[in-house]
Amino acid sequence: MNLSKKLKLVYDVIQLNPGCQNNDSDLIAAVWRYENWSDGRSLEENISRVTRSETITRRRRDLANMGLITYSDEAMKTRTDAFKNERDNHSTYEQAFMNMFGTTDPLESFPKLKRTK
Repeated sequence: MNLSKKLKLVYDVIQLNPGCQNNDSDLIAAVWRYENWSDGRSLEENISRVTRSETITRRRRDLANMGLITYSDEAMKTRTDAFKNERDNHSTYEQAFMNMFGTTDPLESFPKLKRTK
């Protein structure tokens, strides 16, 4: 399997810590420990030496999309519900228009013009 270095890192950590793919905090902590996070160093020094959290979670999503890892049923339901909530409340054009103008018909928000002769 030809995986990028960070993709392989996240994959290997998940294999060593089954279940950590279900929780961002657990996964990030496991990767950082694997990369030799040390309580003897300052926070800034540790953070400068480890993979960014955004990269870790992005690579985890890539692995899931590739079918190399799976989420627990509970984690999948939580993610699906969060996605649906965001989509329904913030992402659709119709919902955004409705929130702004009280209607999904753009023409209803404009004043009616009277015909002149």
